[in-house]
Amino acid sequence: MSLIRKRLALLISSVFFTLATFSMSASASNEALFDLLKVLVDKGTITSDEYSILKGAASADHEKASVVAPEKVAGIEKKLGKLEKKTEKSLKKVKWAEKVKVKGDIRTRYQFESKDAKDDRSRGRIRYRLGVIAKPISNWEVGAGLASGGDDPRSTNQTMQDAFSTKGIQLDYAYAQYTHGNTGLKAIAGKFKRKKYLWAPTDVMWDGDINPEGVAMSFAPKGGPLWLNAGILVLEEDKTSTGGDHDSHMGYGQIGTKFKSGKMYGKLAGTVYTFGKMKAAGSSDYTGAAGTNTDNNLGSFNLAGEIGTKVGGGKFALVGEYINNYETNTNEDTAWIAGFKYKIGKFKMKYLYADVDHNAVPDFLPDSDRFGGDTGIKGHEIAVGYKINKRVSVGLDYYATEDPVTNVDQDILQLDLKVKF
Repeated sequence: MSLIRKRLALLISSVFFTLATFSMSASASNEALFDLLKVLVDKGTITSDEYSILKGAASADHEKASVVAPEKVAGIEKKLGKLEKKTEKSLKKVKWAEKVKVKGDIRTRYQFESKDAKDDRSRGRIRYRLGVIAKPISNWEVGAGLASGGDDPRSTNQTMQDAFSTKGIQLDYAYAQYTHGNTGLKAIAGKFKRKKYLWAPTDVMWDGDINPEGVAMSFAPKGGPLWLNAGILVLEEDKTSTGGDHDSHMGYGQIGTKFKSGKMYGKLAGTVYTFGKMKAAGSSDYTGAAGTNTDNNLGSFNLAGEIGTKVGGGKFALVGEYINNYETNTNEDTAWIAGFKYKIGKFKMKYLYADVDHNAVPDFLPDSDRFGGDTGIKGHEIAVGYKINKRVSVGLDYYATEDPVTNVDQDILQLDLKVKF
């Protein structure tokens, strides 16, 4: 924008200089003016079109040029001043627009489900997300997003049904974030995307659609291998309480490290979760809960890792998580998941095997596509994806999961088309 202002000022000065020259002396040398204008266009101060206009003015009849009154020059100066002010206002609007970013995506899905003792099910599903991110002042960012779906925090899908009924749109996230200069310290409050404030390489505990609510901070010094994350998240506000603090909540603290050496790279993190004022096991107070926890004593340690290498023109990585609920009074206290992912060019794939005890994790958090998000399950996931171009991709995801107590098996196949904008 500073370049635009400089060019505008120089152009105005050139016009004034030319007019003033004609006003002071009708016999001024046109050749001298032509030389000056040629220097200006050669240096890029004025454009070729501007040069032609000014040259035409300089070539006008000397008698006509000599009658350019000072008041007319002043009038032209006033008009050009107004034009400059309008230009300044337009530039300010452009500067404001540069602080705002709009993004979103649309996904269409075909899903097939087969579960023991139930009829097979095929359905079409859609997902729509739209977000606006703004940086109003230095170090601050605010964001808000809308998404399709209902009140289930683990799904933004809408099923194609009900004779072309309109579908619901919900508040997906809304936050304010502060970044402390270049120190690597940032904090956020509101309903926000989790991944920048709590790292997890899989969805054995955290469904990818969940955007937690509360406050969190992250500290990751630039160039350093370590990072720290922490947060306090609100689960349920106790509307029936007659006094005291009865609101369900969870807190976490995470310390992690990353490395890169040659073709090798990796991450390792340990996370401690604490829970307070939890409702009875199987309570319906938690929206989207599966009802498969048998104990409401929750507090866990999570060890997560990813280690990879460049191979064959692509990247191959092993991933895994181990979770232990150290608070439960039952033996159903452990969850683990292990697998790999591979990416080369526009193609990617992953394989995961998960084994989740009933009380290892809260039953309202795990991936809802894996046996409906239940705990007390185990099974496989295979996914492949292909990026058609920068904005369009297709994917195939298959889950084969079972409940080892009831011996009920479930198979889910999902075929996706996703377009980003």
